[in-house]
Amino acid sequence: MRIAFIGAGSIFTPLALYTIANSEILSKAEIYLVDIDKERLEFIEAIGRKIGNVFKKELKIWSFQNIQELEKFDIDYAVISVEKERYKRWRLDFEIPYKYSIKQVLGENGGIGGLSHTLRVVPLVLDIAKEVEDINSDARVFIYSNPEPRVTYAVLNYTKLKHVYGLCTGYLERKETLAQLLNVKENKIRFTAAGLNHFTWIRELYIDGKESYEKLDSALEKNPKFEPLSQLLYRAFGLFPSPSDNHIGEYLGFAWDLIPGEKKGLKWIERTKKEGEEIRKLLRLFLKGLVPKFAFNKFIKFPDIAMNIVEGLEGKEKLQEAINVPNKGYINLPDGTVVEVPAEVSRRGVKPLKVELPKEVIPMLRTQAEIQKLSAEAAAEGNIEKVVQAVLLDPVVNNAESGLKAIAELIEINLDMLPQFSKEDTEEIRKMVKS
Repeated sequence: MRIAFIGAGSIFTPLALYTIANSEILSKAEIYLVDIDKERLEFIEAIGRKIGNVFKKELKIWSFQNIQELEKFDIDYAVISVEKERYKRWRLDFEIPYKYSIKQVLGENGGIGGLSHTLRVVPLVLDIAKEVEDINSDARVFIYSNPEPRVTYAVLNYTKLKHVYGLCTGYLERKETLAQLLNVKENKIRFTAAGLNHFTWIRELYIDGKESYEKLDSALEKNPKFEPLSQLLYRAFGLFPSPSDNHIGEYLGFAWDLIPGEKKGLKWIERTKKEGEEIRKLLRLFLKGLVPKFAFNKFIKFPDIAMNIVEGLEGKEKLQEAINVPNKGYINLPDGTVVEVPAEVSRRGVKPLKVELPKEVIPMLRTQAEIQKLSAEAAAEGNIEKVVQAVLLDPVVNNAESGLKAIAELIEINLDMLPQFSKEDTEEIRKMVKS
C-alpha cells in the first residue's frame, strides 16, 4: 500500500499520519511526503517519525520536493492539499469585492472571492493531478484543496483519473456544534445529510440511535441566538443545514446581516490563520517531547477522513458520512455536479447513497451547481466568458457592474497565479461594464 501526500506541509498531514500509526490496516503502508517547501517538508517528516515512535508504529516515510520523484513508485492513493499564499490572497478575495460594496461572508468558497480562489487553485491542482495520472491513472485521489467541489469537478473533467473524491471536515464540525447545543457527546450523534459541500441539509438526525429532530427543535427554541441563518433556513424549509452559518452564508445573498462580525470577513480570516499557527505551535512542542501522548490524543478529535476511507477500501467496511463525488442521481441535481452525500466504503469501492431532499431546497443548490461548473471550467480553460457568467449568476453579487469590476481587479492582481488569463481578458470584462 503506497500513499502519497502532495502538499504534505498542510495541517491535514499530521492527522493523517496519526491515523495511519493507529490503524492495524494502514500502519505498514509506504508513505511518500511531497512538498516544494523544504522546511515544511522536513518538519512534517519529523512529526511523522515522532508519531511513529510515540505510538509504537515505525512509519515507512520518504520525502521529496518534486512530485516527479514519485514516478519510480506505483502509488495506490494520493492526497492533494495545496495552496499558495493562502491568507494573503484570501484577504484580497474579501477586501476587493467589499470595496465595491459586495458583502461576502467569507469570500473563500462562494461569491466573487470564491470565484477568484477557484481560478487560482484549479490550475495548481490540475498540474499535480496530471502528474499523478502519469504515475497511475487508477490511483484513488483525495482532494482537500478549496474551493473543494470546484477543484474536484475540474480534476474529474480535465484529467483521466478514474477515482477522485473531494473531502471536507464540515460534517464533523456540525456534529461538534450540535453536541454542544444538545448537551451530548459527539460520538452519540449520527445524521444523514446531502447537498453541496458547505451547503448540505440534514435529512435524518439521531442521538443514541433514536430520531432526534424534536430534541433539536426544542434546543433551538431555548437558544434563539444559536446560528440565526441556519435557524431561519430550518424554519422555512424544515431541514437543518450544515456545516455552519458562515460557510452556508457564502452562497446566499441575504446572509451578511444575519451573521455576527466575529464569524465573518477579516476577523474570521485572521481567526483561521491563528488557529493554524496554534496547531503548528502544538506540533513543535510535540516534536520536542513537551506534549505527552494523552494530550496529543485529546488534540486529535477525529481520524483523518482520507485515511478513514482508505481503511474502508482496504477491508474495514464503513459508512463515510460525507464525501464529494460526481452526481449520478444521488440527489436531484444535474448529473456530473460534484455533490456531497454519504457513501458505503469497502473493498468493492466507494458506493455513494441516494438521499431525498425536499424540492423546495433544490433551486438554491441548482444555482450553485451551475456556478460550480462554470467557475471550474473557466479556471481550467481560461474562458473569460464563463467567468462573467459565473459572476452574473451569483446571488451574493448585488450589482452587476460592481461584480464585474471586482473580478477584473482580482484577476489582474493575481495574474502571477493565473497562467490561463491575461490583462487583455480583464479589459474585455471592463468593456462589458462600460457598454
